[in-house]
Amino acid sequence: MTGLTEQRRRRLPGPTGPAHLRYARGLLGRPYDALLDLHRRYGPVCAFGFGSQRYVMLFGAEANQLLLTDNPARPRFLSRDVLSLLIPVVGARAMVVSDGEDHRRRRALVRPAFVRRRIEGYVPVMVDEIHRMIEGWPVGGTVNAFAAVRSCIRRIAIRSLFGDRLQAHTDQIGRELETALKYINRSPFLRFDHDLPGTAYRRAMAARGRVDELVRAEIAKRRAEPDDRGDVLDALLAACADDGDQLADLEVRDQVISLIASGYDSSSSAAGWAVYALLSNPEVYDRIRAEVARVAGDRPLTAGLLGELTYVGWSVSEILRLYTPGVLTGRSAIEDIEFAGELIPAGSKVLYSQYVTHRLPRHWADPLTFRPERWDSAAADYREPAPFSFVPFGGGYRKCIGWAFAELELRALIAELARRTELSLVGPPVQPTGVATMWPRGGVPVTVRSVRARPTG
Repeated sequence: MTGLTEQRRRRLPGPTGPAHLRYARGLLGRPYDALLDLHRRYGPVCAFGFGSQRYVMLFGAEANQLLLTDNPARPRFLSRDVLSLLIPVVGARAMVVSDGEDHRRRRALVRPAFVRRRIEGYVPVMVDEIHRMIEGWPVGGTVNAFAAVRSCIRRIAIRSLFGDRLQAHTDQIGRELETALKYINRSPFLRFDHDLPGTAYRRAMAARGRVDELVRAEIAKRRAEPDDRGDVLDALLAACADDGDQLADLEVRDQVISLIASGYDSSSSAAGWAVYALLSNPEVYDRIRAEVARVAGDRPLTAGLLGELTYVGWSVSEILRLYTPGVLTGRSAIEDIEFAGELIPAGSKVLYSQYVTHRLPRHWADPLTFRPERWDSAAADYREPAPFSFVPFGGGYRKCIGWAFAELELRALIAELARRTELSLVGPPVQPTGVATMWPRGGVPVTVRSVRARPTG
């Protein structure tokens, strides 16, 4: 009998009986401690769930590397089966839920919208919306910083995508997408993806449909009035492969909505956690203030100045490590896979967890401590991250196409908050919630102690 046959007969590690029920309760909506405990008890591979909701969970940098360095020419994993949970928001033709040639083609056509030159051109929009948010805060009052940065980043995403043409619809788009995002952020075990009256799924799909109408109307206007306004939508409409291939209107629509949703949801979650992390670590915030004052002074922020804010950059990396918006994501195996001495059968839904990887002591010294200095490569105690131990945006040929935009946005937010505001946290420590995206449960309430004038130098 071969080793492979023996593996086929061996059940994958994982909880059973009452333990399975305990983990099921833990994974419903707030999976964080349950995921860490699954890794502690069962190691780098474990199986969990039942029926169509049975998953194989892989933990650690080696697991991430297995999934993220798949060969697109001969893939062993596909994304759509697992990521189809996102379709109520992003649409069936979005790049993120595409595989094979569809994914390669769509990514190639979307990539020009996210070249460095275009991304840096959005910095004035980012800075303007951050100032607008700050200037709406009542001095001496309390605001939910998470809700505030969520609205701010939604406006940045929509203005960057559409210029100012859909700005009047920003709040409507936000309300509709919020309905859909709340649905996909449920545990898979609590979803009921059937279009029946009164269901949350029908409400999510109806909300997404109303956003569709706005976006399709704007696409039609742009087709009738071709021009380059410098925004993402024009870049998508103008994108053309060497053979003349272009994105169809429905493809453009789904890319646009998926970009709004990811820019709005993931980026705003990271931004909300950024406020919480920096106010929870005043020595870090003081160092950020000093760096911004030294580098930028009273000058308006530009892409060049943001690039010079080294400590701010380290802080962004540490926020994305400890408070990464993504908790779980995955693939489906299309052939038998051997990993860590176990056989993962073809057809398995395979998940990896950025949240767990970013907290493993074997990858990170003192992993639960928020310490931007760990990213200083010149420090005597610097420990270079192992490959695939830091994956807030995924990796490989499916790495999030908007990662540079998101990092630049976080730098701008942190820098302007540091030089324009005095804030303090209100209430007990904030806890995480959500499955698809890790949100701060109950928001991030802060007292606004002062707001300084907008830089004019």
